[in-house]
Amino acid sequence: MPFVPFVGVNHHRSTVVFGCGIISHETSEAYEWMLLTLSLAMGQKHPISVITNGDLAMQKAIRAFWPNSNHRLCVFHVEQNISRHLHNDEVKAKFKGLLYDRCSVDEIEIKWELFLVKHKVKSEESWLHQMYQMRKLCCDAYQVGHCFLGMRSNQRSERLNAMLHEHLDGKMTLVSMLQHYERNLSDLRRNEAVLDIVALETVPFIEASASIFEKDAARLFTPTVFDVVKFSIRDASECNVMEVLDGCDATSYIVYKKGSRGVLFYVDVEMNERSVIGIRCSCSKIECFGTPCSHIFHVLSFIQAACLPICCVRRRWTTSAKYGLNTTRKSTLYDYSVNLDRYRELRNLSHAASFRASQSIESYERLKKLLSEEVATNDLACGDNDGVWYGPVLPQTQQSDSDTTGMVLDPIRVPGRGAPKKRLQAMPMKKKRSTNKCGHCNGEGHNRRTCSKLKEIWPR
Repeated sequence: MPFVPFVGVNHHRSTVVFGCGIISHETSEAYEWMLLTLSLAMGQKHPISVITNGDLAMQKAIRAFWPNSNHRLCVFHVEQNISRHLHNDEVKAKFKGLLYDRCSVDEIEIKWELFLVKHKVKSEESWLHQMYQMRKLCCDAYQVGHCFLGMRSNQRSERLNAMLHEHLDGKMTLVSMLQHYERNLSDLRRNEAVLDIVALETVPFIEASASIFEKDAARLFTPTVFDVVKFSIRDASECNVMEVLDGCDATSYIVYKKGSRGVLFYVDVEMNERSVIGIRCSCSKIECFGTPCSHIFHVLSFIQAACLPICCVRRRWTTSAKYGLNTTRKSTLYDYSVNLDRYRELRNLSHAASFRASQSIESYERLKKLLSEEVATNDLACGDNDGVWYGPVLPQTQQSDSDTTGMVLDPIRVPGRGAPKKRLQAMPMKKKRSTNKCGHCNGEGHNRRTCSKLKEIWPR
């Protein structure tokens, strides 16, 4: 039976498994049931983007149940089909040019029409015509601005399949297979826990002469994502601002890289009186990958921004990506999508109210009392009298005299208790190596073979 995993990436850019399914037949009805079941398990939360192979049944199911999700085909499978169906090197090069061209949609449509006319593709049964029908799923020009986190293939899904197949036996029962699947997932979860500890307890090394953007990025992003952002920060030195265009709502900066003056990038910046509130670049890296590009960092340096703007930081790449998860999960938490919508609205309001109330002690005490009374009322109404708080655990802190919190430093080193260590005694002098002794006369300097007394008794 086909095994279908749903795989993504976490805030460390490591593989995370959302779920898996085992179906009897690869039909559209089976895939529709699988997507419906996954949506119910995820509280009607549909994925932003999906990468699949060229299975037509899966494409039909995604159009029916995830119509708002960005869908594209795996580039690796498309490349394999190119080698299998096309044997002319010129046609291969032209077709790959259509796949990876990031021009506008109107331009790519014209190029497709010219390609079909030049190579006389008329039959609807030919592979090139089928790819033309699916051009919106495989060409980069149609995916500009869509968030795929830099991925073009379902390589992570194939890697999970390879890991499962290492100890998979054809005679294994379904229960044994699920146990084997859980053992492999435990390794992924353990690796994620280790990366979480490293990200929360350490800060990546940065040079003393690093820019303020690099210092803020090291503090906010996870170490894996920080390596990507650091490359963009340092690559910003290769950019220059050609022209500045002032607008009503935003200011546009025309940026080019040294050595490629013909390629221009437009960076739009929205500012208020104190800081940057919005920024985007025509390269669309921050929308597609989730991290700022080198053009944005160069413009931030050009306008002398005091820190890394919050609009450049996606929470899913930060060390606080999991702060919104409840410490205790219940299977009935997100039964219906209506409950999920209400939860999102209340969560956004509570975030804004908590930020404003934290600015003063009076507002903090008033909001804390209001929330505590609301939680207690809901617990009594629902019959939850076990005294357990199903939500993020808030640390109890005490206000100091100066109402300020100092830096957390390493603790003072205290000698360990117990018996003191024994003093090292003087090493005894090495004994002189004994010389050889004869086994017959016990004399030194010779052995039994060369003993003169033994030769006298037993002459040769």
